[in-house]
Amino acid sequence: MTRDLGFIGVGAMATPMVWRFIERGWKVHLVDPVPARTAEFRDHCQVVIQEDVAALASTTTYTLLSLPTPRALSEVSARLASVRTRSPAIVINTSTTGAAATREAADRLAAAGSAFVDAPVSGGVVGAREGSLTVLVSGADEPVRACEPVFEVIGRQILRIGSEAGQAQVMKVANNVLSLGALAATAEATALARRAGIPMDIAISALDAGSGRNSATSVKFPRHVLSGNFDFGFPAEGALKDVSLFTALAAELGVETPLAQAVVDCWRLAVESGYGAQDCTRIVTMYERMAGLADEDEQ
Repeated sequence: MTRDLGFIGVGAMATPMVWRFIERGWKVHLVDPVPARTAEFRDHCQVVIQEDVAALASTTTYTLLSLPTPRALSEVSARLASVRTRSPAIVINTSTTGAAATREAADRLAAAGSAFVDAPVSGGVVGAREGSLTVLVSGADEPVRACEPVFEVIGRQILRIGSEAGQAQVMKVANNVLSLGALAATAEATALARRAGIPMDIAISALDAGSGRNSATSVKFPRHVLSGNFDFGFPAEGALKDVSLFTALAAELGVETPLAQAVVDCWRLAVESGYGAQDCTRIVTMYERMAGLADEDEQ
Protein backbone atom coordinates (compact mmCIF):
# COMPACT_ATOMS: atom_id res chain seq x y z
CA MET A 1 0.00 0.00 0.00
CA THR A 2 1.27 3.44 -0.91
CA ARG A 3 1.97 5.37 2.26
CA ASP A 4 2.46 8.87 0.92
CA LEU A 5 0.00 11.48 -0.19
CA GLY A 6 -0.29 15.21 -0.76
CA PHE A 7 -2.65 17.92 0.40
CA ILE A 8 -3.31 21.00 -1.71
CA GLY A 9 -4.91 23.44 0.72
CA VAL A 10 -4.17 23.18 4.44
CA GLY A 11 -7.02 25.04 6.12
CA ALA A 12 -9.24 24.29 9.10
CA MET A 13 -10.51 20.96 7.75
CA ALA A 14 -7.29 19.71 6.20
CA THR A 15 -5.05 20.39 9.19
CA PRO A 16 -6.55 17.73 11.51
CA MET A 17 -6.74 15.31 8.59
CA VAL A 18 -3.01 15.80 7.96
CA TRP A 19 -2.29 14.97 11.59
CA ARG A 20 -4.31 11.76 11.34
CA PHE A 21 -2.22 10.59 8.39
CA ILE A 22 1.00 11.50 10.18
CA GLU A 23 -0.07 9.57 13.29
CA ARG A 24 -0.68 6.51 11.13
CA GLY A 25 2.76 6.60 9.56
CA TRP A 26 2.04 8.27 6.23
CA LYS A 27 4.47 10.67 4.61
CA VAL A 28 2.57 13.85 3.73
CA HIS A 29 3.41 16.54 1.19
CA LEU A 30 1.74 19.93 1.64
CA VAL A 31 1.09 22.99 -0.52
CA ASP A 32 -0.74 26.12 0.55
CA PRO A 33 -0.32 29.70 -0.69
CA VAL A 34 -0.41 30.95 2.91
CA PRO A 35 2.83 29.88 4.66
CA ALA A 36 1.28 30.19 8.13
CA ARG A 37 -1.07 27.30 7.37
CA THR A 38 1.78 24.83 6.96
CA ALA A 39 4.05 26.31 9.65
CA GLU A 40 3.13 23.79 12.37
CA PHE A 41 4.26 20.93 10.10
CA ARG A 42 7.47 22.49 8.82
CA ASP A 43 9.92 20.60 11.02
CA HIS A 44 8.07 17.28 11.14
CA CYS A 45 10.08 14.36 9.80
CA GLN A 46 7.07 12.89 7.94
CA VAL A 47 6.13 16.14 6.21
CA VAL A 48 7.51 17.84 3.12
CA ILE A 49 6.39 21.39 2.40
CA GLN A 50 6.44 21.64 -1.38
CA GLU A 51 7.05 24.85 -3.27
CA ASP A 52 4.11 24.50 -5.62
CA VAL A 53 1.41 22.22 -7.00
CA ALA A 54 3.70 20.85 -9.71
CA ALA A 55 6.32 19.68 -7.23
CA LEU A 56 3.71 17.96 -5.10
CA ALA A 57 1.93 16.27 -8.00
CA SER A 58 5.16 14.78 -9.33
CA THR A 59 5.86 13.19 -5.93
CA THR A 60 2.65 11.66 -4.61
CA THR A 61 0.19 9.05 -5.82
CA TYR A 62 -2.78 10.44 -3.90
CA THR A 63 -3.43 14.19 -4.08
CA LEU A 64 -6.16 15.43 -1.76
CA LEU A 65 -7.74 18.79 -2.51
CA SER A 66 -9.13 20.86 0.35
CA LEU A 67 -10.05 24.09 -1.40
CA PRO A 68 -12.34 26.99 -0.51
CA THR A 69 -14.15 27.74 -3.80
CA PRO A 70 -15.05 26.36 -7.23
CA ARG A 71 -12.63 28.88 -8.75
CA ALA A 72 -9.78 27.50 -6.65
CA LEU A 73 -10.64 23.99 -7.87
CA SER A 74 -10.57 25.18 -11.47
CA GLU A 75 -7.18 26.82 -11.04
CA VAL A 76 -5.62 23.88 -9.19
CA SER A 77 -7.00 21.24 -11.56
CA ALA A 78 -5.66 23.19 -14.54
CA ARG A 79 -2.22 23.27 -12.91
CA LEU A 80 -2.34 19.56 -12.07
CA ALA A 81 -3.36 18.74 -15.64
CA SER A 82 -0.32 20.58 -16.97
CA VAL A 83 2.33 18.62 -15.05
CA ARG A 84 3.63 15.07 -15.21
CA THR A 85 2.33 13.13 -12.20
CA ARG A 86 3.31 9.83 -10.65
CA SER A 87 1.37 7.03 -12.34
CA PRO A 88 -1.29 6.05 -11.51
CA ALA A 89 -2.14 9.44 -10.00
CA ILE A 90 -5.45 9.88 -8.17
CA VAL A 91 -6.85 13.30 -7.32
CA ILE A 92 -9.36 13.23 -4.45
CA ASN A 93 -11.51 16.33 -4.07
CA THR A 94 -12.68 16.61 -0.45
CA SER A 95 -13.85 20.20 -0.97
CA THR A 96 -17.39 21.49 -1.40
CA THR A 97 -17.09 22.96 -4.86
CA GLY A 98 -20.42 22.18 -6.52
CA ALA A 99 -21.27 19.79 -9.32
CA ALA A 100 -20.41 21.97 -12.33
CA ALA A 101 -16.85 22.91 -11.30
CA THR A 102 -16.21 19.36 -10.15
CA ARG A 103 -17.28 17.84 -13.46
CA GLU A 104 -15.05 20.27 -15.33
CA ALA A 105 -12.07 19.46 -13.11
CA ALA A 106 -12.64 15.72 -13.52
CA ASP A 107 -12.79 16.01 -17.31
CA ARG A 108 -9.66 18.16 -17.40
CA LEU A 109 -7.69 15.72 -15.27
CA ALA A 110 -8.97 12.66 -17.13
CA ALA A 111 -7.71 14.19 -20.37
CA ALA A 112 -4.30 14.52 -18.72
CA GLY A 113 -4.30 10.88 -17.58
CA SER A 114 -5.18 11.34 -13.90
CA ALA A 115 -8.08 9.66 -12.12
CA PHE A 116 -10.46 11.89 -10.20
CA VAL A 117 -12.57 10.90 -7.20
CA ASP A 118 -15.31 13.23 -5.99
CA ALA A 119 -15.26 12.87 -2.18
CA PRO A 120 -16.62 15.87 -0.26
CA VAL A 121 -16.61 15.35 3.49
CA SER A 122 -19.13 16.24 6.18
CA GLY A 123 -18.70 16.43 9.93
CA GLY A 124 -16.79 19.64 10.57
CA VAL A 125 -13.43 20.18 12.22
CA VAL A 126 -14.33 17.91 15.12
CA GLY A 127 -15.11 15.07 12.71
CA ALA A 128 -11.85 15.68 10.86
CA ARG A 129 -9.94 15.55 14.14
CA GLU A 130 -11.66 12.36 15.31
CA GLY A 131 -11.64 10.59 11.95
CA SER A 132 -15.43 10.40 12.07
CA LEU A 133 -16.22 12.29 8.87
CA THR A 134 -18.87 11.12 6.46
CA VAL A 135 -17.25 10.82 3.04
CA LEU A 136 -19.62 11.07 0.07
CA VAL A 137 -17.97 9.37 -2.89
CA SER A 138 -18.58 9.27 -6.62
CA GLY A 139 -16.30 8.18 -9.42
CA ALA A 140 -15.19 5.15 -11.40
CA ASP A 141 -14.95 1.86 -9.52
CA GLU A 142 -11.19 1.25 -9.77
CA PRO A 143 -9.93 4.61 -8.44
CA VAL A 144 -12.62 4.64 -5.74
CA ARG A 145 -11.44 1.22 -4.53
CA ALA A 146 -7.84 2.45 -4.62
CA CYS A 147 -8.81 5.32 -2.30
CA GLU A 148 -10.16 3.07 0.46
CA PRO A 149 -6.96 3.26 2.57
CA VAL A 150 -7.22 7.05 2.47
CA PHE A 151 -10.90 7.16 3.37
CA GLU A 152 -10.37 4.78 6.28
CA VAL A 153 -8.09 7.33 7.95
CA ILE A 154 -10.53 10.24 7.83
CA GLY A 155 -14.00 8.75 7.68
CA ARG A 156 -16.39 6.68 9.75
CA GLN A 157 -19.03 6.41 7.03
CA ILE A 158 -18.03 6.08 3.38
CA LEU A 159 -21.14 6.42 1.23
CA ARG A 160 -20.99 5.60 -2.46
CA ILE A 161 -23.26 8.05 -4.27
CA GLY A 162 -22.59 7.20 -7.91
CA SER A 163 -20.09 6.55 -10.65
CA GLU A 164 -19.77 10.10 -12.02
CA ALA A 165 -17.83 13.04 -10.65
CA GLY A 166 -20.23 15.70 -9.41
CA GLN A 167 -22.83 13.32 -8.02
CA ALA A 168 -21.27 13.38 -4.55
CA GLN A 169 -21.25 17.18 -4.76
CA VAL A 170 -25.01 17.18 -5.38
CA MET A 171 -25.57 15.37 -2.11
CA LYS A 172 -23.02 17.51 -0.27
CA VAL A 173 -24.68 20.81 -1.19
CA ALA A 174 -28.09 19.27 -0.41
CA ASN A 175 -26.75 18.25 3.00
CA ASN A 176 -25.29 21.69 3.63
CA VAL A 177 -28.41 23.63 2.71
CA LEU A 178 -30.27 21.52 5.29
CA SER A 179 -27.56 21.82 7.94
CA LEU A 180 -26.94 25.54 7.48
CA GLY A 181 -30.66 26.20 7.13
CA ALA A 182 -31.18 24.46 10.46
CA LEU A 183 -28.48 26.60 12.06
CA ALA A 184 -30.06 29.82 10.79
CA ALA A 185 -33.57 28.68 11.78
CA THR A 186 -32.41 27.68 15.27
CA ALA A 187 -30.68 31.05 15.70
CA GLU A 188 -33.92 32.78 14.76
CA ALA A 189 -36.03 30.58 17.04
CA THR A 190 -33.78 31.05 20.07
CA ALA A 191 -33.61 34.82 19.54
CA LEU A 192 -37.40 34.89 19.73
CA ALA A 193 -37.38 32.68 22.82
CA ARG A 194 -34.84 34.90 24.56
CA ARG A 195 -36.83 38.01 23.68
CA ALA A 196 -39.76 36.31 25.42
CA GLY A 197 -37.61 35.81 28.53
CA ILE A 198 -36.53 32.20 28.10
CA PRO A 199 -32.79 31.54 28.61
CA MET A 200 -31.01 30.09 25.61
CA ASP A 201 -29.90 26.90 27.33
CA ILE A 202 -33.49 26.10 28.32
CA ALA A 203 -34.73 26.95 24.82
CA ILE A 204 -32.16 24.61 23.25
CA SER A 205 -33.02 21.82 25.69
CA ALA A 206 -36.70 22.16 24.79
CA LEU A 207 -36.06 22.28 21.05
CA ASP A 208 -33.67 19.35 21.14
CA ALA A 209 -36.20 17.26 23.07
CA GLY A 210 -38.98 18.07 20.62
CA SER A 211 -39.76 17.60 16.95
CA GLY A 212 -37.62 20.63 16.08
CA ARG A 213 -34.43 18.70 16.92
CA ASN A 214 -31.67 19.14 14.34
CA SER A 215 -27.88 19.28 14.01
CA ALA A 216 -27.83 22.80 15.45
CA THR A 217 -29.83 21.96 18.58
CA SER A 218 -27.96 18.70 19.18
CA VAL A 219 -24.39 19.71 18.30
CA LYS A 220 -23.64 23.26 17.22
CA PHE A 221 -25.47 25.12 20.00
CA PRO A 222 -24.41 22.85 22.91
CA ARG A 223 -20.76 22.64 21.83
CA HIS A 224 -20.07 25.93 20.11
CA VAL A 225 -22.68 28.53 21.12
CA LEU A 226 -23.67 27.87 24.73
CA SER A 227 -19.97 27.49 25.50
CA GLY A 228 -19.42 31.03 24.25
CA ASN A 229 -16.59 29.82 22.02
CA PHE A 230 -18.27 30.11 18.60
CA ASP A 231 -15.68 27.70 17.24
CA PHE A 232 -17.38 25.23 14.93
CA GLY A 233 -14.58 25.95 12.46
CA PHE A 234 -16.39 27.12 9.33
CA PRO A 235 -16.80 30.80 8.36
CA ALA A 236 -20.10 32.44 7.49
CA GLU A 237 -18.78 33.35 4.04
CA GLY A 238 -18.16 29.64 3.46
CA ALA A 239 -21.74 28.93 4.50
CA LEU A 240 -23.00 31.47 1.97
CA LYS A 241 -20.85 29.86 -0.72
CA ASP A 242 -22.20 26.38 0.02
CA VAL A 243 -25.89 27.27 0.09
CA SER A 244 -25.44 29.37 -3.06
CA LEU A 245 -24.01 26.30 -4.80
CA PHE A 246 -27.29 24.53 -4.02
CA THR A 247 -29.44 27.24 -5.58
CA ALA A 248 -27.09 27.49 -8.57
CA LEU A 249 -27.52 23.76 -9.17
CA ALA A 250 -31.28 24.13 -8.80
CA ALA A 251 -31.27 26.87 -11.45
CA GLU A 252 -29.19 24.64 -13.75
CA LEU A 253 -31.70 21.81 -13.33
CA GLY A 254 -34.78 24.04 -13.53
CA VAL A 255 -35.95 23.22 -10.00
CA GLU A 256 -37.79 25.81 -7.89
CA THR A 257 -36.27 26.10 -4.39
CA PRO A 258 -37.95 28.95 -2.49
CA LEU A 259 -36.90 27.64 0.94
CA ALA A 260 -33.26 27.28 -0.10
CA GLN A 261 -33.35 30.82 -1.47
CA ALA A 262 -34.49 32.02 1.95
CA VAL A 263 -31.52 30.20 3.50
CA VAL A 264 -29.20 31.94 1.03
CA ASP A 265 -30.75 35.28 2.00
CA CYS A 266 -30.10 34.59 5.70
CA TRP A 267 -26.43 33.82 5.11
CA ARG A 268 -26.00 36.75 2.73
CA LEU A 269 -27.38 38.99 5.47
CA ALA A 270 -24.85 37.52 7.91
CA VAL A 271 -21.97 38.25 5.54
CA GLU A 272 -23.24 41.73 4.74
CA SER A 273 -23.60 42.39 8.48
CA GLY A 274 -19.88 41.86 8.97
CA TYR A 275 -19.78 38.21 10.05
CA GLY A 276 -18.33 36.79 6.83
CA ALA A 277 -14.89 35.92 8.21
CA GLN A 278 -16.26 34.86 11.59
CA ASP A 279 -17.41 31.39 12.59
CA CYS A 280 -20.77 30.39 11.10
CA THR A 281 -22.22 30.02 14.60
CA ARG A 282 -21.96 33.81 14.88
CA ILE A 283 -25.21 33.96 12.94
CA VAL A 284 -26.67 33.52 16.42
CA THR A 285 -25.15 36.86 17.41
CA MET A 286 -26.63 38.49 14.31
CA TYR A 287 -30.12 37.35 15.26
CA GLU A 288 -29.57 38.40 18.86
CA ARG A 289 -28.52 41.86 17.70
CA MET A 290 -31.62 42.17 15.53
CA ALA A 291 -33.70 41.21 18.58
CA GLY A 292 -31.91 43.81 20.71
CA LEU A 293 -30.23 41.15 22.87
CA ALA A 294 -26.70 40.68 21.57
CA ASP A 295 -24.47 43.22 23.36
CA GLU A 296 -23.87 40.90 26.29
CA ASP A 297 -23.13 37.95 23.96
CA GLU A 298 -20.40 39.79 22.03
CA GLN A 299 -18.33 40.57 25.12
